[in-house]
Amino acid sequence: MMEEQIKQETGTVQEIEARPEERAEQPAVKKSRMLEQDIAKGIAILLVLALHTLTLNRNIYFVLGGVFGFIMPFFFFMAGYNHRPYRYTYREILKKRFKQIVIPFFIYSLSILVIGAVYYMIAQGYTVGDVALTYLNLLLQNAFCREVGIPVIGGGLSSCIMSFWFIQLLFMASLIFYAVVDYALEKGARLISITAGLLIFTMVFAHFDFHLPLYLAEAPAVAAIMLMGAFFGQKDLLSNKTRLLFIIINSVLAYGLFVVLAMMFRGSGFMAGGMLWDTRIHEWAVLLSFVFAIVGTYPFVHLCRLLTRTGIVCKALVWLGNRSMYLLFIHGIVQLYVCLVLQMEPFRMSFASDVNDFRTFYVFAIELVVSILIILLIELIKKARNNKRSKKAA
Repeated sequence: MMEEQIKQETGTVQEIEARPEERAEQPAVKKSRMLEQDIAKGIAILLVLALHTLTLNRNIYFVLGGVFGFIMPFFFFMAGYNHRPYRYTYREILKKRFKQIVIPFFIYSLSILVIGAVYYMIAQGYTVGDVALTYLNLLLQNAFCREVGIPVIGGGLSSCIMSFWFIQLLFMASLIFYAVVDYALEKGARLISITAGLLIFTMVFAHFDFHLPLYLAEAPAVAAIMLMGAFFGQKDLLSNKTRLLFIIINSVLAYGLFVVLAMMFRGSGFMAGGMLWDTRIHEWAVLLSFVFAIVGTYPFVHLCRLLTRTGIVCKALVWLGNRSMYLLFIHGIVQLYVCLVLQMEPFRMSFASDVNDFRTFYVFAIELVVSILIILLIELIKKARNNKRSKKAA
């Protein structure tokens, strides 16, 4: 069930037949999922894991940000791209998304918190209160906790669950997105006005550098990114149906714009840790994240089409892309214990490092292999359990 939930959110599950009363209203939908989309997600999750693991000179991170800084907005954009209009009521969508996002969030985050706490309570003297505060910081968002004076517990245990901000922000943005997407897609003027309104909401909070709990300030801007993704999905703009020359010209122009903006606003608009703004350019970082989602995703997905005929490489990337949520969930805790086995201080990655620590490449390789083995084990256990249930039902 967990695999089905994750695949549904990332768009890999087969389409469910619409209810009879909705079929007449429902516009034509794409028959099959694009292979290049899964490849793009596979590459993207590898980049995310590398970013969370490698300790490199900060100048290298700036260069990487100038090349791949659209990766997190890309995931939100593609969540919107896979939307199929008029399939469910808003109540049905909320029920589905709660099962697909919220329940797995608590199961995995609490499990990983407990596993990580075992080490930090024994080795570094964490108390039960420290562990509880770490989880509270995750739930409410660190930036908001600082606003209201709640102690912020950082360090390694926090890093074990740091990636879960994505799940929280995705769910909060989805509540807004599904409330407006079908209405907005009916007319271009609606789409523009609603998208602008959502961006302005977050930009106002960014202007005053004020955060709300549960990513309520950031969620509208992410919903705007998802809306633009849904528009691209409605027009099928990431497929190969457009003339090749047109795709190449647009991709070069889009990616060129991204690189120029990324270099002009170094370290801004990259949506790190759920933050859509920084203390230097405030609200404009929100707009940058929105632009990066569009001008980064378009050439990225089209470029990934070149890898669809690479055999085992293609299959490996698709496999990773279809399990990107699993990797995001578990890689932090795997990294912790890999570092301990290698007798390295856990979580050495840093955006402000003055040196390169090439040992972290070994950590990354082992972390990836172990994470894949854990996923395979989980899938094997679930398959055996499902087979057992099927036999009982028969």
